[in-house]
Amino acid sequence: GIELFVGGIGPDGHIAFNEPGSRLVSRTRLKTLAMDTILANAKYFDGDLSKVPTMALTVGVGTVMDAREVMILITGAHKAFALYKAIEEGVNHMWTVSAFQQHPHTIFVCDEDATLELRVKTVKYFKGLMHVHNKLVEPLRSMKEQN
Repeated sequence: GIELFVGGIGPDGHIAFNEPGSRLVSRTRLKTLAMDTILANAKYFDGDLSKVPTMALTVGVGTVMDAREVMILITGAHKAFALYKAIEEGVNHMWTVSAFQQHPHTIFVCDEDATLELRVKTVKYFKGLMHVHNKLVEPLRSMKEQN
């Protein structure tokens, strides 16, 4: 199985090629791509839509849920609403990234722009967690460096 899954999301909250509406228990499979995904990937094919694949082999949401640890990278204001749906709303197959609310070892790594749609109290809560984490980890780092 997968030890550590690292992935990003699309502005519509899809993870890998698990477009909105994908089953949250899906396994690795061949998937037809949404037009938004085809358009977003055209830049890798000199902007020629006729060269962009319309299908892709993708790891399923259920397959990723079986991973020991999951890290999701979210950057940019254009993905802020997807981050909001991922952590402040319930699990929903229309926002496949939201499934990771139920994974015991998931971390969302995001820049400040990606947090623009979050409630202020959510951002403060997570910044507080980071502050406490750093206070707990720093003495351990110091002890390790001394040995």
